[in-house]
Amino acid sequence: MKINEKMLENMSEWMERQDDIPAGWAYIGDDKERYLLGEPGSYNMLIFGINPSEASPGENNLDPTTRRVRKIAKEEGYDGWLIVNLYPLRDKNPDMLPDEPDKVLVENNLKVLEALEKNYTIGKIWAAWGDSIDNQFYLGDGLYDIQEVISSDQWFYRGTMTKAGNPRHPLYLKSDEKFNWFPIADYAADWRFSNLNPKI
Repeated sequence: MKINEKMLENMSEWMERQDDIPAGWAYIGDDKERYLLGEPGSYNMLIFGINPSEASPGENNLDPTTRRVRKIAKEEGYDGWLIVNLYPLRDKNPDMLPDEPDKVLVENNLKVLEALEKNYTIGKIWAAWGDSIDNQFYLGDGLYDIQEVISSDQWFYRGTMTKAGNPRHPLYLKSDEKFNWFPIADYAADWRFSNLNPKI
């Protein structure tokens, strides 16, 4: 889909003019891509997944992951939640993501993330992508650029890290798990400058 300045300059106003976006919802996406989904409020939790599945705006269009993060955001005292992803291509199975990233999708994702921070008040940023980040190098490598666009250092993971050293996916957490500060800059740098980087 085409991402333009009009939709990013004032996200709320643009979304209000879209007939296919229910009132009170934030959404930038289509059947193949999804850059943003949520119900924004005055103070929002921002959740980072690995890639979008089928969820779309509307109470009946959420999937188990988006329902879970919405519930947890409310329990944490936020009146809004927004979910984004490391890579915006829709696929129910992250293992099936392409071997090489689409550069246009990557650039669009960064544009939306930059605009999101300007349009909404973000509190906690929840790293919630699980071990699927290990499937393709570009998923972790792209995180380096993402954390530079998102200027906040208020990144957190919930519960414990996986054995592979990644923040756990929301569906694989106990209900009473707590949030812990996540050293996003170090984590992202490990990906970008790792000896696993095919460019090094």
